[in-house]
Amino acid sequence: MKYPGKERPNFYGIFLLLVISVLLFGLFLPVLAQKSEVGNQSDTLKQLEQVGTQTGLKGSTTDLPTIIGKIIKIALSWLGIIALLLVIAGGFMWMTSGGNEDKIKKAKSLMINAFIGLAIILLSYVIAHFVIEKIQSVSGG
Repeated sequence: MKYPGKERPNFYGIFLLLVISVLLFGLFLPVLAQKSEVGNQSDTLKQLEQVGTQTGLKGSTTDLPTIIGKIIKIALSWLGIIALLLVIAGGFMWMTSGGNEDKIKKAKSLMINAFIGLAIILLSYVIAHFVIEKIQSVSGG
């Protein structure tokens, strides 16, 4: 398709903007949709205690290795999501390449690098799980 007087639109930027928008709205829309009432301090403390009870954090005596393990799991989960998005972006680049060998080569490179990153993330999860488990068994947890 020809665009008079302009270069071809940047579909990759549009795709990336769309993915980021979906993620942001998915994460923050439930927070924005909640009723925003300003109550007194005791209501706020009750709500915080309720959240702490529901998440299992209130009154828990969680040891340090368990907390560190949870943080590592969350960080690696986000990295896995990013790797998955890179694979999807590489596939999108390949589909929209229009047979251009340079674009296909770039898309293949992106997908291969994303899969290598995903393998590294999985291996780091296994190693972190093993180390945290051994630390807990040594510390008596």
